[in-house]
Amino acid sequence: MPARVKSVGRVSGGAIAFALIATVVLAGLSVAGYSGVIRGFGPELAIFPAILAAVMLAGLTVSIVLGLRGSKGRDAWFRDAVDQGFAFRKRGSAPGLPGLLFRSGEKTEVFDVVDALDSATPFLAGTITGTYASDTSLPRRIAASFIALPLPQVVPNIVLLGSGIGMLSLAGVAMAGRQRLSLEGDFDRSFTLYCPAGYERDALYIFAPDLMQRLIETTAGCDVELVDDWMFVYSPPGRYRDEGALARIMATTELVQQKTHRQTRRYADDRAMPLASARTVSPEEHAAGAGAVGAGGRRIRTRASGVQRIVTVLSSLVVAGALAYYFFTEILPTLGR
Repeated sequence: MPARVKSVGRVSGGAIAFALIATVVLAGLSVAGYSGVIRGFGPELAIFPAILAAVMLAGLTVSIVLGLRGSKGRDAWFRDAVDQGFAFRKRGSAPGLPGLLFRSGEKTEVFDVVDALDSATPFLAGTITGTYASDTSLPRRIAASFIALPLPQVVPNIVLLGSGIGMLSLAGVAMAGRQRLSLEGDFDRSFTLYCPAGYERDALYIFAPDLMQRLIETTAGCDVELVDDWMFVYSPPGRYRDEGALARIMATTELVQQKTHRQTRRYADDRAMPLASARTVSPEEHAAGAGAVGAGGRRIRTRASGVQRIVTVLSSLVVAGALAYYFFTEILPTLGR
């Protein structure tokens, strides 16, 4: 059996050493001030490095405790994966998956990935980090847990946003208008469904009430995406920090795949069929078009979030105001001389 995964959360040894050295230096500076060793640096000023040292020590302690707890959870995650015979990747570049968090981020990496694609219930699960919304005034780097489930058929790009602020929202991914679709029953309380324009009936066909109920039972609070022949479940990081996490994911995957496969196995997009000038589709033409989605349904349209737009507008106003002030106070008076 391979050696256990050795890591202390996301806190590197260099960061810990730097924090310890800084804490010692600040504490020494405070003691020197109180003892009068440094001239001009008396007790009234020594309180500040003492406060900083205390804050850094507390932060370091919390980081180490959380890191050790996370390391224990990741060790269990790794051990369970090996016991099941799954492949395990501690760290690497993000695989070329079509999910929103994989295709919209920059400098994306994956951590602690369990590869069970060759199992009876195939899936990938792990953590992805990346920089998102880098082309806006509000870029951010986030981490998210993910589960990726292969589907038996290519389907339109459909997104279910969980209630509250999910990982896609934190990544700055917002759906373009007029793509929201109301779900049957009370499912709108748990998820908000978005699909490409013109694919509303397809989305309701795939997300039938029994599948929606299964998703509420197993993925409540998560964001769910269908794209190409994959299904993704995104959730906050730390999903695998306790014993039995992998067993729960395997059970969830089996339950969700049973319903999802049944709803997607026979799906076919008539807009992808090679109709030419014919009004009907022959069995041969249907077979040729099966497994494809029309151009309008392959990718859902996204836009900048409301917060990003507000920040962009405010930033533009600040820059314009600064330029106007400089022009009227510095440049214009010189023109009149």
